[in-house]
Amino acid sequence: MTASASALDVGLILPQYGTDVETVRETALEAESRGYHAVWLEDHFQSWIGDPRRGAHEPWTTLAALAEATERIRLGTLVTSQSYRHPAVLAKMAAQVDRLSDGRLELGLGAGWYAEEYDRFGYEFREPPAERLRRLAETVEILQGLWTNERYTHAGEHLDVDLEDAFCAPEPVQDPHPPIWIGGGGEQFTLRYAADLADGWNYGTLEPAGFADKLAVLREHCESDERYEAITKSAELFVFVDETTDGAERKRERFREEFLPDEPAEPREFFLAGYLESAPTGTPDEIRDRLDDYADVGIETVMLSVPNAVDDGDESLALLADELVA
Repeated sequence: MTASASALDVGLILPQYGTDVETVRETALEAESRGYHAVWLEDHFQSWIGDPRRGAHEPWTTLAALAEATERIRLGTLVTSQSYRHPAVLAKMAAQVDRLSDGRLELGLGAGWYAEEYDRFGYEFREPPAERLRRLAETVEILQGLWTNERYTHAGEHLDVDLEDAFCAPEPVQDPHPPIWIGGGGEQFTLRYAADLADGWNYGTLEPAGFADKLAVLREHCESDERYEAITKSAELFVFVDETTDGAERKRERFREEFLPDEPAEPREFFLAGYLESAPTGTPDEIRDRLDDYADVGIETVMLSVPNAVDDGDESLALLADELVA
């Protein structure tokens, strides 16, 4: 069966780097008014795009503000690093945002990748990556335990976290808890933990064929077809849209010239290069056709980063919504 972009849930990654908080709020409200499914914030102390010091809005306090400012649109992290908050603190924060939003939180979690940020702000960047991923899995276990039990005891294995008779009150609105997304593409550990623990899986930087390969591995890790079908599969994509193909291409090239060196050298630059290489670029019709390709391989949700949304007065958001949002 051929899927269609019209069947995708379309979310928007908010412009949180180098902007003021009012821009973040206004973009979220614009997304809600145009029918987008969700808005998402990343979890960084510093920007990973361009100058690290250009400013990065903290996601959880911002989500709390957006919960009050919006009414319908879902609110998520894409993704929160397991390293940055004690899991019991994260459980309380997430439960509170879920309550403030009347049950609209989507909790994206990741193992962490930005070593420069860890070093600068005093967090230990555990190596090898498998160690961070084991800590991620244990974080999910603790969150679920606190949210679904009146009394919860946990003896830390990979995390230095021991809980005795712990609880999370008030609990989240959503039953049994907010959807938990695991982000990342590692086939040995990340996809296995997503298969075992997650309500949703997220990754970026890939063409549709690359996502097809990852989804095949995810399916292999799942204990049953039913379990695989229960996981929402998503793609995080940069998008450059304009009324003409040439105009969209110019937007992408301007962004590349401003933020990506000719010869990427740092991990964050290689990530950005991957996002730009795979970015759907063109007219709204062309974007829709490209997203059809992602839907055809099994992607169900897209989180779109639209770098020009602030500069063009939300024209890009309007063009995308008119074509993609039912």
